[in-house]
Amino acid sequence: MRLSRWARATLVIGAILSAIGIIPIWLTSLVLSGGAPTIFILAFYLLTPLGVLLLGLGAGLFLIALVRR
Repeated sequence: MRLSRWARATLVIGAILSAIGIIPIWLTSLVLSGGAPTIFILAFYLLTPLGVLLLGLGAGLFLIALVRR
C-alpha cells in the first residue's frame, strides 16, 4: 500500500476517534446544563487524545508522502 493511503486512513481514523470523544460531550453540555454523564467524560479523556495523536501522525505521513513525490 502506498504511503498516501496510509496517511489518509490514519487521518480518517483520527477524525473518527476525535469525533466520538468530542461530539457527545458537546451535545450533552448543550442539552443538559448540569454536569455531563460520566461515560461521555471518560470517552472524551480516553478517545480524544488518541484521535488527536493519530491526526498528527496522519498529517506527518501525508507530508512525507508529498515530499517523496
